[in-house]
Amino acid sequence: MKKFLLLFCATALVLTSCSSDDSSDSETPDAGASDGVFLKKTITTNSEGGKYTTNYTYDGNKLVSVIDNSGDSNEYYTYTGDLITKLEYKLSDGTVEQLNTYAYTDGKLTTFVRIDPDMDWGNKEVYTHNADGTITVKTYIGDSKTQTQLNSTGTVKFSNGEVIEITSDVQDDHSYTYDTKNNPLRNVLGWNKINFIDGEANDVLHNMLTDKVGSEVWYSYTYTYNADGYPTKSVESVEEETVELFY
Repeated sequence: MKKFLLLFCATALVLTSCSSDDSSDSETPDAGASDGVFLKKTITTNSEGGKYTTNYTYDGNKLVSVIDNSGDSNEYYTYTGDLITKLEYKLSDGTVEQLNTYAYTDGKLTTFVRIDPDMDWGNKEVYTHNADGTITVKTYIGDSKTQTQLNSTGTVKFSNGEVIEITSDVQDDHSYTYDTKNNPLRNVLGWNKINFIDGEANDVLHNMLTDKVGSEVWYSYTYTYNADGYPTKSVESVEEETVELFY
């Protein structure tokens, strides 16, 4: 089962890019440099009126857990130094439903592994950081112990620290646009290092506006902001999901 962070992921979370600069840059120097603002809680309302609350816990500027009251599995983060190295999705009884691990070389993510223990299934992504700032991704599948069967090859392109394009030889190619305001998780240490994993874009500094395949908009978002430029409400247009945000 594939899991994503409960906020602003490309396939879960107006139509202008945050920048006209096409320069590629997979590093975000000020990500994790705190201005003291951290997301504490969200209230999500779906199109049928159902609601659930999600609480975010931190140790300084490190994200510790993301826990909701919906009955779904919750997220628990582990750091090694300043880098996120493990993410566990646990059910309410403590059972690990999914395990993600992250390995780095010189501070850059080089391997991501996603394991489903119950189904004895695994997915591994190996990253090559190119001189032009793009990242080449090779995806392998297998069981929970080893993943050696090549499944796909793709490329991730960045601009100003955000993912603007993900291409793949087996899936649809996606492009993304962003606003110029503050992302709720911009101060989370290590978040900018893993914003391109699993074939999805996760916004880091700013907030995603559109996820497109060709000229077709798959998802689009509109926001209400506070005086500091952080979103207090987002509305997703396709699934008509509304998220209220509290700091």
